Amino acid sequence: MAWDDYGSVGTTAIAFFVRAGSRDEPEGQYGAAHFLEHAVFKGAGNWSAREIASLQDQLGGEINAFTTRDYTVYYAKILSSKASQALDVLWTLISVPWLGDDDIDKERQVIWEELLEAQDDLEDRSGELYVRALFPDPNFHHDVLGTKETIKNFNAQSLRDFHRLFYYPSNIVAVLSGDGVEKLLEQVQGYNWPRSDGGRPISRPQVLHRPRVRLLKQAGEQVHLTMGIAAPLLGDASHDATLILTTIIAGQNTSRLWQRLREEEGLVYTVSASYSALKDWAELSVYMAMSPGSVFRALEATREEIQALKLHPPSSQERALALTQAETSMAFAMETPDGRMMRLGLYGLYGMVPLEPRVRLAQMERVTCDEVAVLARRLFHGNLWAMGACGPVDSIETVLERGFSA
Repeated sequence: MAWDDYGSVGTTAIAFFVRAGSRDEPEGQYGAAHFLEHAVFKGAGNWSAREIASLQDQLGGEINAFTTRDYTVYYAKILSSKASQALDVLWTLISVPWLGDDDIDKERQVIWEELLEAQDDLEDRSGELYVRALFPDPNFHHDVLGTKETIKNFNAQSLRDFHRLFYYPSNIVAVLSGDGVEKLLEQVQGYNWPRSDGGRPISRPQVLHRPRVRLLKQAGEQVHLTMGIAAPLLGDASHDATLILTTIIAGQNTSRLWQRLREEEGLVYTVSASYSALKDWAELSVYMAMSPGSVFRALEATREEIQALKLHPPSSQERALALTQAETSMAFAMETPDGRMMRLGLYGLYGMVPLEPRVRLAQMERVTCDEVAVLARRLFHGNLWAMGACGPVDSIETVLERGFSA
């Protein structure tokens, strides 16, 4: 017998969420937010790229960054004894990056290789096609990495301009989670932004939905298909019911589509569902991978399962299993400093305060089978789904172009 009674070993998660993502890039500068995220690690403050890399190793844990459609995050997951130093590193990266021409040229090829890698991932490509199929505005749906042409054209001045436009205190949210956050809060409050100029209130256009079909012919044995529909926003009264609905559709081993498409009919290699919700856009999607010959039947079976959900509430057992899955995922995300960091940062960007974890879980438990059925009818009734598919689609192009509605 073995057990763990160590308790916390002293870990801290730190992040700066910058409200600047790919949707804020004008045409001709696609990929600027992501390129800048890379470039700050090439030199900042008194540290060169090699010195920053050395600091990352000395401090241990993980000090890194990533860019999304809506924001850029610079974060550290670190032992609490190293947290103060890690916070200094992150602050320096976002506030006083060098952004020199030589450094930009060195990083250009790295980002180009990242773009090539993404293009080889057919699941990722089907997801990108799906986003383009659901949201018509190219300034919203373009690839976070940018394009070959824009990557080639970025220079130090264009990245400095982007930094000046979007990186300023009121557009940045600091998030501290785990041990020792009181002292770290004092440290953050003592920082001074190095300049007073630049920055502007961000005005983002309304996110429109116009479901379409986007196909990409590419060599391979399987068709990778992502399809979905606009869904309730972050903070919407139907948010929890949507989580349960998503799990029942294809979020676990007993889900409708996993059992029907994979276990009973053997039509797909994999099928899953996901729900992403932010302040002004949200979507519920289904992903599946299968041979071209299985596509037609897989879509028909999916339609039948969704129609059944619209007509009849899920069983109490289905609800219970989906609730357990959703609660477990949420509990584990809230259990760790980095999970809480991501949740707090996302809400903080929009001036929202998340519910206390126990209150949040209790709220999920109040979702009923009838609520899930009502939501399914509201979301799926007569609505065309956006669809993105890649792989050997030429032989089934007509089937896919017909679209999907339930």
